Amino acid sequence: MAVLLAPIVRRLAAAALLMSVAACAAGPYDTKELSGLPPQDSVFLRDLSSEYAALGDMERAEYDWPDTARFYNRAIRAAKGEVFPPEALAERALTEAAQEELGAARARLLALFGAGARSIVGPDSARGQAAFDCWMQEQEEGHQADDIARCRETFLAAVTAIESAVGGALIVLLPDTDGVVGVIQVENPQGSVVLDSDRESAVTADAQDGPQSTGTFLVEDVEAVFGRALAAGPTPPVAFLLYFEQGTDRLTPDSARKLSEVLEAVRQRKLPQVEVSGHTDRSGSAAFNDQLALDRAELVAQEVLGLGVPERVVTVVSYGERAPVVPTADGVAEARNRRVEIVIR
Repeated sequence: MAVLLAPIVRRLAAAALLMSVAACAAGPYDTKELSGLPPQDSVFLRDLSSEYAALGDMERAEYDWPDTARFYNRAIRAAKGEVFPPEALAERALTEAAQEELGAARARLLALFGAGARSIVGPDSARGQAAFDCWMQEQEEGHQADDIARCRETFLAAVTAIESAVGGALIVLLPDTDGVVGVIQVENPQGSVVLDSDRESAVTADAQDGPQSTGTFLVEDVEAVFGRALAAGPTPPVAFLLYFEQGTDRLTPDSARKLSEVLEAVRQRKLPQVEVSGHTDRSGSAAFNDQLALDRAELVAQEVLGLGVPERVVTVVSYGERAPVVPTADGVAEARNRRVEIVIR
C-alpha cells in the first residue's frame, strides 16, 4: 500500500537525512564515495554516474535532501557497475496527464536500450536516462516550469540523437562454446574494423561511412539484443566416455552408473544426433578387437535406441585397437583404451 507523507512529516524525514549526510562524509549519499571507486570500462556507466551526481548536486543546492540522496545513490550504483533502468512512474506522485506523457517517453527510451543503445551511444544514452529521471522529479514537484522544460528538452535531444545513431548492422563478437574468442573483420567499401576481444562491437549504420567501432558491449545489452537468438541456437554438443572390463562388452561399475547420465543427455535433446565409437586395448588380435569394439558400441547404442530415438540419428563405429588414448605395445592391456566414446549433438 502506498503512503504519502504529509508535508511536515516529509520535512522531518528530510532533516533526519541531512543529519545523516553531515555525520558521515563518506556515506552512501555523498559523492566523496565516488572518488574511491575504480572507473568503469563502460562509457555509458561512467557518464551515467556523472549525470546522476550532477543531478544530486543540483538538488543539494536546493536543500532537497530526499532527491539528493536518490540521485547520489544512483550515481554510486552506476559507478560500481550496476546497470539499471530509468525510474518507474510509480516511484513518483504524478498527475494523470504527466503519467501519460512520461510513460510514452520512458517506453521510447527503453525500446532504444533494447536495441543496444547503451553500448552503441553511451553518452547520449546516459544523458537520456538521467534527464528522464530529472524530468519526473521536477514534474512531481510541479512548481518550477523552467526546470521541467529543461529536463524534458534534454531528454528529447538525447533520444533524438540516439535514434539517429542506432540503426544499420550491429556486430558483436562473442566467445565460442569453449570460451575461445576469435577474430572477425567487419568491412564495406568505405573501410573496415577488426574485432578481437570479448563483446567488442561495431556498427555499419551509414552506407557513406566505414564501420564504426562501438567498444565493448555491456553484458546486459548482449542479452537485450541477442538473448532470444542465443536461446534459440543449438545446444552445444556433449561427450562421454564409458569404460569396459578387459576382453568383454561389460561396463565397469562406475561406467554402468554413468550410463544413466548419457541417456538423460539424449532425452534433453529435441532432435538428437548421437555418435557412438567403440575402442579396445591391444591385448587381443586385431580382428578380435574390431569385433569387440563394435560389440561395445552396439551395447551403448541399443540403450540409446531404447529411449525411442530413431535409428537414423545414431551412428555406430568400431575403431578396434587403432585409436588408443594411451599408445602401448601390441599385447599390452590398458584400461583407459577399453572404452566407448559418445558424442551427443
